[in-house]
Formats: sequence, structure tokens, C-alpha cells
Amino acid sequence: MNEPERAVMRLAACQHGVFSLTQAKARGMAPGQVKRRVSAGRWSRELPGVYAVEGAPSSWRRRLKAAVLWFGPRCAFSHRTAAALWGLPRFQREEGQVVIASSIHRPGASGLRVVRMRRLLPRDLTFVEGFRVTTIERTLLDLCAEEGAADVEATIDDALRLKLTTLEKLQRFLERHGGARGMPVLRALVERRAGLGGVPESALEARVLALLDDNGLPRPVLQQQVKAHGRRYRLDFRFEGAPVVIEADGYAWHSTVRAFEADRRRINALTARGLRVLRWTWAALEERPEELLDELRWVLAQTTRRAA
Repeated sequence: MNEPERAVMRLAACQHGVFSLTQAKARGMAPGQVKRRVSAGRWSRELPGVYAVEGAPSSWRRRLKAAVLWFGPRCAFSHRTAAALWGLPRFQREEGQVVIASSIHRPGASGLRVVRMRRLLPRDLTFVEGFRVTTIERTLLDLCAEEGAADVEATIDDALRLKLTTLEKLQRFLERHGGARGMPVLRALVERRAGLGGVPESALEARVLALLDDNGLPRPVLQQQVKAHGRRYRLDFRFEGAPVVIEADGYAWHSTVRAFEADRRRINALTARGLRVLRWTWAALEERPEELLDELRWVLAQTTRRAA
């Protein structure tokens, strides 16, 4: 192995096992030398003008880096790929197509979807894990234009819960992007969350909130804190003007003896304070949502009648 080839190998080791023909030529290798190594099986072709070192592990990041080398440094990842890079749990890194947002005219290739976004502003781009991507706010907007409403709503909650953005940042972003696709959906979801006082902390809580909204029930306040018997408790959902609380019960939080006892102590303290606590589980939401809604309506009506 000569020095130019060693230089290419060192570079590839820093780039998830891939390099471009341009990079190889800059290190002293001629195109014919690259071609001979490909023929010998030492290197393999990833994309036009992009190669991988034999033995380099195949990975999602390797495919992303190969795309960057093909499109050039001006490209950026958006949509589902950006969501995966941001760590949003509903978008798996090894699934779906790689999406490129670029003004550079190149044909697509297997596994690559090319998206032209003429209105993509420099302030809507950033870097995550060394890759140029759309900002989290722009990523959420793009998802609103293409993904299902339930997935988008849950993803926005994930982004808020992971503190990747805030409602204030999303509201400022909305003011700057009045006519973009997906804007009505994003605006409606942000406005819906602006009055909740918090963010659903789990998929179960998000499911509860969706059920209430879909059936015209009053919007509760999320994560409100109350004091009972000298302790502070945080309520999953508390209805304003009524002493009614919904607790979203996941099995994992109550599966030990200690958790079971702490949970009973909590419920007793809240009941003694005059609160009516309804316990909603995932199974109940799946199997008998109408029953849960009927119970809630009855309790809300009873407490409202007593207050009057």
C-alpha cells in the first residue's frame, strides 16, 4: 500500500468508511488506481464518485455520509431523516428513505429521495452529529406536510418533552413561515398545546389528551401541582373549575410493592383533599374508551352541579 492509498484509508476511517473520488485525487490517486482497487474488491462503489473501503461496517451514518459526498457540502437532510438525527423516537434510523433537501440538481438513487426546497433559509439549517439538517422547528413543519396527524402530534410532544424546542420557539417560527406547506397543521397543534400548562410526558398521556379533544371534552391542565398532607403531587390532568383528575396509569410505574404503596398513599391524599381521581390505563383506552368518557362526563356533571 503506497502513501496516497494510506492517506485515503485514514480519511475513510474518519468518514464512516467512505470517501469520494475527488478526495482520493486530492491525496495523489489517479482515477485508474481507484478503478483497479474497486475491480480487485478492496473498495466498492457506493454512489457515483463515492466509494467505501472493503470491510467497513454498513450503517445508516455511512449511507448519510456517502450521500453528502455525492451531493456536496451544500446539501442537508430533512423530513424523516432529520427527525431520526434529532433523536425523535418515532423515526428509526435504519428504516425509511434517506431524504435530501438540496438546490443541487442530481438524479435520485436507490434509497435516496431528493426534495427541492427553494424557500429553505440558512437560519432553518443547523448541524446534528456532524450532519447538516433542518432545525427541529423546520423538521416538525416538514413532517406536518407529509405524515399522519397522529404521528405528527405525538412527535411534537416528543420534541417538547426532550426539550429540543419550546412552544415559544415554535410560535416565533410560525410567525416567520406564514405560507409554507404544513403550516396550518403545525399552527393548530401548537395552539392546542399553548393552553395546557405542560406537555404529555408519555404516549399514554398523549392518547388520553387526543381522546378528550376528539370527543369535545374540556381541555384539562397538564402536570398541575397540588399540596396534600405536606407533600407536593403532580397531577397528570386536572380540569379547571372542577375537582376532577385523570391519572394515566402505565404498568411500569406501579409494578413494584413500593410503587404500589406510594401510589395508594398518593390517591388517598388527593381524595382527602376533595379531588375525584379517575384512573385510565392503556388497556382501558384501547378496549372501552366510551365507558371512560361516560364516567368522566358523569363526574364532571356531578361536581359542576354541586358547585352551582
